[in-house]
Amino acid sequence: MSRKFPLFIYFIIGLAVVGLVTSLIKNPGSFFVSILITIAIGFAIYFIITAILNRRNPGGNDEMRKYRKAAKQSNQKYSKQQPKIKKTMRTDSPLRQRRKRRHVPHLTVIEGKKTNNKNNNDRASN
Repeated sequence: MSRKFPLFIYFIIGLAVVGLVTSLIKNPGSFFVSILITIAIGFAIYFIITAILNRRNPGGNDEMRKYRKAAKQSNQKYSKQQPKIKKTMRTDSPLRQRRKRRHVPHLTVIEGKKTNNKNNNDRASN
């Protein structure tokens, strides 16, 4: 039975190919119109099915809600525009022109013992 099944499928596919080729040769204009209509109907069915599925579950699951919230926060964070600096006639001191440094929380300064070179040279010779 398993061997006859693929032969039957190949026979059906072969008939379909022969039918497409003959319709393409006899009347190519109507062939292309029918193909375009078939594609349009397929898109319409796809959009109707997706609309029905989205209506059933409008908010999505919790993961999707969390993702949308995070994306919204990210867009708000990175879409802020920097205020434009107005040029003035007077010249500011270089200290005022320096930009503010941001505080980076994951970088810390480690304090250690400080020794001078004289003591290090004495220890190395001992």
